[in-house]
Amino acid sequence: MGASSTNFRPRLTQDEKTAETRRRLLDAAIECLIERGYSNTTTSEIAERAGLSRGAQLYHFPKKEELLTGAVEHLFDLMFGEMKEKVSRLTNENDRRAMAIDLLWETFNGRMASAWIELVVASRTDPHLQASVSAANDRITEFINRSFQELFPRSAGSSAFHELIPHIVCLTLEGMALEGMTLNGELTTKILTALKTYKL
Repeated sequence: MGASSTNFRPRLTQDEKTAETRRRLLDAAIECLIERGYSNTTTSEIAERAGLSRGAQLYHFPKKEELLTGAVEHLFDLMFGEMKEKVSRLTNENDRRAMAIDLLWETFNGRMASAWIELVVASRTDPHLQASVSAANDRITEFINRSFQELFPRSAGSSAFHELIPHIVCLTLEGMALEGMTLNGELTTKILTALKTYKL
């Protein structure tokens, strides 16, 4: 008796196989960045974590900088997708601001943000990474600006620095995440409360 039709899986095309292999390598690169940091991330370990041969890794990304530059874009897509999903939850007018701070803090204090920080710091002296990190940062800044304007439109009593508020908030949260475990928990709570309640 033949196999059930419900078990049938269409074969992947070559393009689909290529995309899947690249995704596995980029996912593995991000995991390495999170767990081992930029300086301890090697292409050999990335290939091993992806369950691929060194040859397969070299075929898709002949140089380490190409693989990590690709990881920047992949990481941006993952973080951007997460942020868009969280912004879509902000529907309650009364709780919107507090929710926005909590959701942003989840993002900045999450695992993927650890990989992003590793890449940002490394890009200071790595021209290959610098261009990719700057481009990704520009895209997320544009999204944050647009979302802030839609969610918190300027009112008659708004501060003259209204447009800078999302950047001040994001830079504050990013700095807090960078401090990591060394940041006093009580101080973290106080800062988050202040961000939620200060006058716009």
